[in-house]
Amino acid sequence: MLATPFAQPKKRLRIAFVSSCLPRKCGIATFSASLSQALEVTLGSGAASFVALNNNQCYDYPPSVFCEIERDNPADYCRAAEMVNASAVDVVSLQHEFGLFGGPDGIYIADFLNHVKKPVVTTLHTVLPEPSPGQNKAFIEVTAFSRALVVMNQTAINIMTDKYHIPREKIHLIPHGVPESFFIDPSYYKHFLQLNGRFVILTFGFLSPNKGIEVVLQALPEVIAKHPETIYIVLGITHPEVKRNFGEEYRESLIELAERNGITDHVLFINDFVDDLALNRYLGAADVVICPYHSETQITSGVLSNALGKGKAVISTPYLHAREVLADGSGILVNFKDTVGMADAILYLLENREERLALAGKAYLLGRQMGWAGISHQYLALFENVVARTSKSSSAQGLIHTLPGVNLNYLKVLTDDTGIVQHTLYGVPDYSHCYSADDAARALVACVHYFSLFRDESVLGLVDRYLAFIVHARQEDGWFYNYMNYQKDFPPQEISQDTFGRCLWGLGTVARLLHKRDQGMLAAELLEASLPVLDRLWYTRAQAYSACGLAAYLLRYPQSDTAKEGLRLIADRLLMRYRENATADWPWFEDFLTYDNARLPQALLLGYRHLAEPVYLETALNALDFLIDIQYNEGFFDIIGNQGWYIKGGEKALFCQQPLDAGSLTETCLLAAMQSGQEKYLDLAYAAFQWYLGRNRLGAPLYHPDTGACSDGLAPEGPSKNKGAEATISFLLALVALYRWEMLGRFNSREQCVKQ
Repeated sequence: MLATPFAQPKKRLRIAFVSSCLPRKCGIATFSASLSQALEVTLGSGAASFVALNNNQCYDYPPSVFCEIERDNPADYCRAAEMVNASAVDVVSLQHEFGLFGGPDGIYIADFLNHVKKPVVTTLHTVLPEPSPGQNKAFIEVTAFSRALVVMNQTAINIMTDKYHIPREKIHLIPHGVPESFFIDPSYYKHFLQLNGRFVILTFGFLSPNKGIEVVLQALPEVIAKHPETIYIVLGITHPEVKRNFGEEYRESLIELAERNGITDHVLFINDFVDDLALNRYLGAADVVICPYHSETQITSGVLSNALGKGKAVISTPYLHAREVLADGSGILVNFKDTVGMADAILYLLENREERLALAGKAYLLGRQMGWAGISHQYLALFENVVARTSKSSSAQGLIHTLPGVNLNYLKVLTDDTGIVQHTLYGVPDYSHCYSADDAARALVACVHYFSLFRDESVLGLVDRYLAFIVHARQEDGWFYNYMNYQKDFPPQEISQDTFGRCLWGLGTVARLLHKRDQGMLAAELLEASLPVLDRLWYTRAQAYSACGLAAYLLRYPQSDTAKEGLRLIADRLLMRYRENATADWPWFEDFLTYDNARLPQALLLGYRHLAEPVYLETALNALDFLIDIQYNEGFFDIIGNQGWYIKGGEKALFCQQPLDAGSLTETCLLAAMQSGQEKYLDLAYAAFQWYLGRNRLGAPLYHPDTGACSDGLAPEGPSKNKGAEATISFLLALVALYRWEMLGRFNSREQCVKQ
């Protein structure tokens, strides 16, 4: 008899929660504890560990906490990431709430995400429909570098796709878990709490002015006058942050209000952070649970979820979570701060037992779908999927690529009321050198792409400044001045084809991404007026920069035949140059390699995107592969230096390596990955970008994350001490391109990526 083969057992998953942690009194700590315990029922004890967020207090944490982060200490976030990287953890479960983390709008958690090399699944406890610019940026950085996002209702999904433009494929709906419970008549629990014969109304959770309890206290006199058996229980401590800043001011105001209304015998304030057993008793004893919150934007409520899970009739204000969950008549919605409506709702349920029980039954059926056992299995399936996808990826041998946050501070230092200064002395703007249209155009591209991702309107002031400079630099014959001195004069200068191409690139990008704004309309008008100059371009890089602008423009205005023919003219001329110069051992457009080389294959890739000529794609990939082969050296890019460049048949210059080339390699490899479907180019895009971060010949970082500056080049003695506009902008262009990939490209088809 043949033995039945056993299936290969699954590797036991190890999960690290980055969260507040019990015994810290915090709703997210309770959530994380419940989820981790439910997961360990399946995975076994010890499968879940914690990186605990502290709030300047000491806690007696359990052994599962292997690392602590002091909320306001930026260094702790990086240290925690290193500890996670060195651990046996397979996946990180990040619990995100803005106030949980330090820095403006909780931005310090980005430092953790920038360094952690394990896949991250983030549960979003707050999704703001109208975020501030700082909240928007912090939210986008967290979501960009999470491999999957978990929200707890459909409303959150709608906000994330409509407001934040996050791909639907990245978002997973898993409801808030609740304890498993049988449906038991409240009288059973009332007996334990000595509440026999009372009609029990309950509000529980942390107290804060947003809780809205005063609305219920104002409504109760009318209720109690008709039904003196009513008792209102307010269960919970003051929120720790509120208490730290304002003491017990809110609780004391509620007690005073109850006294003024003459209902102190009918209101019970229980100032305690109760355990699950005690909460179960109070919740079980409740005839009605009220959620009278003031904050309309509250997207998740553990209180509401637990009330439904226990099978309770619920009265709530129409905040986002309640509006969705109770929309089908599973509870009663009362307008915000509506005392009369609150009294009417309480009386209706008190005097209509059958309706109250019907609501309780509907709530219980909803709650049955939210038990922690089932919820934990949904999380486990998601964790396993993310880990499997990560391990199958060839990216850095299965490691997660990380990126620094986007810091525009240094760009702002270089920018004054006139434009952007080209050069610096040790990072200080050097006004003895000119302003440059080249840099204004590239900065325009970077800022507009930044705005399209982060929706930070404060950056539009920079966009206006750079666009105004380009408009002023435009000559009557269609060319652009490049240099303007500190006296705001254009000195005598030769026509620069590169400057024309870069200005067209900037105009096309603005026309595409700001098409509904005045800046976009102006840029579109100028671009169309500049198209006749294309026929006079013969320099390859000028043609490539122009192609970048035309391709961007065509994404917004595909009906523009003149722009499309301009792109075809450029692509065909580059193809002709390639055929004239390429040989078997030198498949390139010219007999030399100088600066910004990757822009040439990028132009053909963009031509293929819009014109669908297979020869463009084939030629672009052949040229790009050649460029990679001669620069990618044992795991890092050894970029061609400008101290001699690389002439066919000669020696490749090793120094001074320019940031411009690392940036164009990053962007072109990303585009090649999307156009060809070959994942190797994604790895190479990250490798090119990491040149800035120290993955280079000298192992020396050129980017300075504290200021947002980038050194001008890599010399034999190390990175340049000067940090000019070109270097910093090239870094920003590459960084924002990778952010866009992480937000959109990774989760969309190639066809969808083209439209982004």
